[in-house]
Amino acid sequence: MKYCFFRIGIFCLLIILLASCGRKNIPVTSAPNISVSEEDLRAIEGGKDTEEVRAEDIPVPTISEIEPIAPYLLLSLQKTDCPGICPVFELRLFSDGRVLYRGTKDVAMMGKFESRLTNDQLTAIVGEANRIGFFDLARKYPIDGVMIRELPTTIISINQLSKAHSVTDAFDSPKRLRSFENYVIDFFDRLNWQRVVE
Repeated sequence: MKYCFFRIGIFCLLIILLASCGRKNIPVTSAPNISVSEEDLRAIEGGKDTEEVRAEDIPVPTISEIEPIAPYLLLSLQKTDCPGICPVFELRLFSDGRVLYRGTKDVAMMGKFESRLTNDQLTAIVGEANRIGFFDLARKYPIDGVMIRELPTTIISINQLSKAHSVTDAFDSPKRLRSFENYVIDFFDRLNWQRVVE
């Protein structure tokens, strides 16, 4: 019986607490007055004077028609170090044709250099990448992931805005990838380089 009175007491106390925590007075702000003309109102409500626009009628530019605001990194090729004699360098080709080179070990051109490609040369490199199926290659060779730290690695990346891909080649890669790496290196070897003065 005591237990029953105790429960009723707790219940009454909760009701009193809840009633005392009623709604607070929150100031109400009114929205600004916006005047809408009859013509605009008909257009909003879908009146007869509105013009129907379908998504199919809106022209959408293709990727090739869209020019990026600034030059972007189109291709990069990097040769990493090894315990012995290994050329260590990095090439970066930008979409505007500018090429940057940095040689750090066992290369004829040590330091930073700059050159420029024509649009035809840019097209040739991208065309060769597409021809060998660069974007279909695995991301890493060897595919099983077992790396030999003593071997140099070639890392090559291409970004064509609509698609981008990067391949890390330690060894046991397909011949078409090795041929493309050599193609890119030979291509850049033939350029006229200017030392970058810092």
